[in-house]
Amino acid sequence: MTGRSLLVLLLAQAFTLFVAVPLAASHLSGLVLADLCRLTFAGVCIRVFTRNRLVRALLVAGLVAMIAIPALAGHAGSYHSLVRQHEWLTWIVAVFNLTVTALVGRYVFGPGRVGADRVLGAILIYLNVAALFANVFSLIVLLHPSAISGLSPLSLIDMPDKRAADLTYFSLSTITSTGWGDLKPLHPLARGLANLEAVIGQLFPATLVARLIGLHLAHGRRGAGRRPPGSKPQ
Repeated sequence: MTGRSLLVLLLAQAFTLFVAVPLAASHLSGLVLADLCRLTFAGVCIRVFTRNRLVRALLVAGLVAMIAIPALAGHAGSYHSLVRQHEWLTWIVAVFNLTVTALVGRYVFGPGRVGADRVLGAILIYLNVAALFANVFSLIVLLHPSAISGLSPLSLIDMPDKRAADLTYFSLSTITSTGWGDLKPLHPLARGLANLEAVIGQLFPATLVARLIGLHLAHGRRGAGRRPPGSKPQ
């Protein structure tokens, strides 16, 4: 895992959450843009975390098939076909998100030298957690349409792109503790998860800073222990 790959993943995720997903709620081009961002994210994940070429090829083939099947099932170029493809890809990338969050978390909080790559990884984890909670909230709304108040009626019927935009906004507002204004959790499960996400949003930065300071001090002590006898620290 390199700083460059983490930067690409971070940029892809940030652009998806803050630009592509909101745009997809109102423009057809936004759907395509969001899918391209998610494909980029998934492709980089496969490239970074899969070393075996055969396994990598199988994963890429599976990803392409999962995208092509729902697209070919509908009428080519139709809006509903794109929406169906977009919804499939959203859940596929959610699996990549969960895996990447676990792997990057182990790297960020693991032993070693503190550098910019750990900071990039930590920001990526923060955004990934918000994206994952948005997916969970989407499941809750599908099971209980009145679980979150303030959602657009269209997002509850047949517009998963609109629902994804609303719940991504809700998740980001929750994890940064800037909500709840226009969207509010009503179902007990939605409230519990919203509280959990808010707690994670508060504790994660504090835990990260404490861990990075600890790693920095530990690395400094190891460096001091390797100096030859009689040498002076610079």
